Amino acid sequence: MLTLYLSPPFQTDFTIRTNCHHLSRSLFLKHGKYIAVSDEPRGKVIAAFRENDGYRIEFDGKITCSPNALSEIDHIVCENTHYDERFFALHGAAVGHEGKAYLFLAATTGGKTTLASYLSGAGFQYITDDCILLHRTSFAVYPYQTPIHLREGGLQVLKRLQAVPPGLQRFEDGGNIRYAYTPEDCADGPTPLGGIFFIQRTESENQLIKLSTTEKMTALMKAPITDYAVSADYLKFISALAGHQCRRLCYSRMDFAAEVIRDGR
Repeated sequence: MLTLYLSPPFQTDFTIRTNCHHLSRSLFLKHGKYIAVSDEPRGKVIAAFRENDGYRIEFDGKITCSPNALSEIDHIVCENTHYDERFFALHGAAVGHEGKAYLFLAATTGGKTTLASYLSGAGFQYITDDCILLHRTSFAVYPYQTPIHLREGGLQVLKRLQAVPPGLQRFEDGGNIRYAYTPEDCADGPTPLGGIFFIQRTESENQLIKLSTTEKMTALMKAPITDYAVSADYLKFISALAGHQCRRLCYSRMDFAAEVIRDGR
């Protein structure tokens, strides 16, 4: 029996108990340095026991049977995570350049992970590839450096660009194959916000589009990774965040994104 302690920054902790070494390997590839073997349970407890051809998942007094424990655990973690109130959690990737953090916001399968991987191999510092932790008062971006998890499509894009990162480790996530690795150059602390890009992949178009204040606020309100109550304080924060440089980045070439940041456009 293994007891694993999942302790991501500025959010809910979990303990995961399992009798399956294959599952524990996948959890380490999923969460990287934020998960470790532990002698005692802390935080919310999830149990995932291998039985016959599937898993018995236990959490909060409920039992679920599933052929895929990793996706069930992900769902439980997602549904029961609460973020430190000092931070605004956004669904996106972030890289650093010359002491500034640049955010790439998009929905799932929107290309942010592939773009973060490409930029991390092109001289930019890796900050996060899925959950951006933005401090509400300083507007600094704090590292949340789980391994990057490339889909097959993203890996093929990087192959065509001859930008495949070294040390990829293959694992299965929710019935899909992923390739995990951690970039060599990672930001080692909070980084001041440099700019926000709402990314959109295109067939041939490469351009930056300016947004009105209303467009910025509307897009930012769609960007959180968790639900926030729309209060007066929330709207005040969104308005302040919209005061930073926020633009739509349409790109067919990933090096266009690199050029935009390097050239200070």
